[in-house]
Amino acid sequence: MGCVVVGKGAVSAAGVDPEEQWQTYFDQRPCWKEAPDSRLPIYPVIRLPQHAAIEAFTNRRRTDRAGLLALHAASQAVSEAGWAGMAFAILVGCSRGPTASWEDSYDAFLANDTIPARTSPTTTLGSIGFTLAEYFGTRTLADSLSVTCSSGFHALLHGVALLESGMVDRVLVGGTEAALTSFTLAQLRALRIYAPTPGTAAKHASRPLATPPPGMVLGEGAAFLALERAAPRATGGVNLRIGFSQESGVSSTGITDQGLGLQRAMYHATQEGSLLPDLLVAHAPGTPRGDAAEVAAVRAVFGTAVPMTSLKWATGHTFGASGPLGLVGAIQMLERQQGIGLPYADISLPKRLHSVLVNATGFGGNAVSVLAALNP
Repeated sequence: MGCVVVGKGAVSAAGVDPEEQWQTYFDQRPCWKEAPDSRLPIYPVIRLPQHAAIEAFTNRRRTDRAGLLALHAASQAVSEAGWAGMAFAILVGCSRGPTASWEDSYDAFLANDTIPARTSPTTTLGSIGFTLAEYFGTRTLADSLSVTCSSGFHALLHGVALLESGMVDRVLVGGTEAALTSFTLAQLRALRIYAPTPGTAAKHASRPLATPPPGMVLGEGAAFLALERAAPRATGGVNLRIGFSQESGVSSTGITDQGLGLQRAMYHATQEGSLLPDLLVAHAPGTPRGDAAEVAAVRAVFGTAVPMTSLKWATGHTFGASGPLGLVGAIQMLERQQGIGLPYADISLPKRLHSVLVNATGFGGNAVSVLAALNP
C-alpha cells in the first residue's frame, strides 16, 4: 500500500523553514555558536518566524522549548499538506523530552523547596504530543515516543504502520529536541565524545565523516512530515520505505564496530539491497567510532557504490529530531535534483537523484533506515 509525503516542515540552526535551510546547505555557511557557560560549540535556533496563532497559543499555555520548535515545524507541514480542518493522527519522537522545563522545575525545587502546580504534566515526554494535539484540535491519536537518537524515525515507523493497517488516513510524524542545557552538555562531555570549539568561526564545528571526525556537537531543532496512504497506482511525489533493526554491542551506545543493526535496517529498506540509493544521508554523529561503524555498515551492504553525505555540519546533532531533519533535506534534494555534499570533503554527487537513503541510530543499538524515492 505504502504512503506518500504531502507536506514537510523543519526548524534548525540552519534555518526556520525548509527553504531557508536549503539555502544554508547550498551556501555551506557555518551555523554554530559558543555556549555561554561551557564555551563548547552548539547549534541553537537563533530566531523563530512570526506566527500569530502559535504565539497566542503559547501565551496561554506553558510550552517547553521542544514543544515550541515542534509547533513551528509541524504547522509548516500541515499547511503544505492542506490539512486545515481535517482529522489526522500525531506521532512525535523526542530523546530527552521537555528538558528545559524539567531542569527549571528541579532548580526551583532545590532553591525554594517548591515547584509550579503543573510541573508534573508539563515535564512528561507525552506533553509534547499533547501540545500538538491541543494546538491542531485533533481528537484522534496523539503519542510521543522516546528511542534515543532515532526517536523521530520511530515516530515515522509507527505512523507508516498506522497508515498501512488502515487505522488512519493521515498522520503527522516527526521529531523535536531542545536540550542545549549545561547539564546535557556535561553528560556528553562525560562520555568524552564532544568536539572542541574550532579555532575560528569560519570553520564548521560539527564535521561528520571527516578524517578524522572531531566529535559530536549538539544542536536543537524539529522536523515533521505529513503522510497520507498512497493509492495503489499513485504517481508523482515522494514515497517512503522503512527498515529497522536492533543489535547489542559492548560499546556505550550498544552499536557494534560493524554496525550490524544498521546493516539489517538498510538491507530491509532497500528490498534486500536490490534498490540501490543514489545518495545516503548518514546518521554520522561526528564521533570516530560512530562514524566508522556506519561507514563499515554501508560498505558491507552497498560496497563503494553509494556516496555518503551528512547535514549535521549545518544543524548539529539534534538527537531525536536528526532523522526527520535529514529526511526533509533528502526530500528537498529529490525535488530539486541536487545533492548536498560536505563542505570539508570531496564527494562525488550523482547528477540525477531517484532515491536517497537516510539513517538514524541510537543508544541501545537501535537503527532505522528510510528510503525516500520519487514516484514514477
